[in-house]
Amino acid sequence: MDPDASDEMTDHLVDFFDRIAPSYDSWAGGQHERVAARLVDVASPQKGEHVLDVGTGTGLVAHIIAPRVSPGSVIGIDLSEQMLAIARSKMSADRRSTTNKTVQFLGMAAEQLVFKPETFELVTMGEALAYLSDPNDALVEAHRVLRPGGRLAVSVQRRSLSTRAQDLFFQGLAPLARRHSLSLPRYSSERARFGEPDVLPQLLKGAGFDVTRMTEMVTGGRTRDAHEWTDLMAGAGPLPHTLIRALGPRYRTELEADVESAMESLGDPDDAFRYHHSYLIAVARKR
Repeated sequence: MDPDASDEMTDHLVDFFDRIAPSYDSWAGGQHERVAARLVDVASPQKGEHVLDVGTGTGLVAHIIAPRVSPGSVIGIDLSEQMLAIARSKMSADRRSTTNKTVQFLGMAAEQLVFKPETFELVTMGEALAYLSDPNDALVEAHRVLRPGGRLAVSVQRRSLSTRAQDLFFQGLAPLARRHSLSLPRYSSERARFGEPDVLPQLLKGAGFDVTRMTEMVTGGRTRDAHEWTDLMAGAGPLPHTLIRALGPRYRTELEADVESAMESLGDPDDAFRYHHSYLIAVARKR
């Protein structure tokens, strides 16, 4: 991706996360918080460790880790100011609290960390890797700032385990964009495979890490109708969010009618409006 296209994509993603920031924690029944909690459990942070949380968003991972590493420290970084504002707002009003002394949030790109080499014992990337401007550079930077034997813990959505209903919906996004003459920046399709068990370890290995543990987490549910489904899918990523937000009431109604028809085409009522969000979680040590 050329630099101009990369900058455009970064701006698009930051705008997306700024817009969804107020609903991020509650989306899909609190899915992001469940994934964050599982990532922290698998990472096993220890008392006194210094942790960098890359793509911290609303601080879900950072706030769970903070009391576990105190009197260590947690620094959460992100490019979305709206996400960071929410992360900071969660800090206790009591300035003497342990969490307040342990965690801080900074605006920073994962590919250009300002920290000295060998600063942290643990780097976390919760649902962030596929959204970064240059995932490989970000992993190399994570390796640089980790101390010898330090750990990297990542969670990445495994998109191949989506339901038939989700697959149908996402297949319809490109025709929807063409129908409304919308041209949106997109990353290459290879990122959709970052969460596959045969892909993620190779990405980490290429950046100087050895995977020590991998596990999977599956969350999911179903919506009651096409309107709820469309609301849910609007939070699933920048492409559906931008398209759905661009539709006026009339076209939104038409989209929901199309969704209803697509669900009926699945044949089995149990498949209609059902969604899975599956994640591969990996911990790797710095070589």
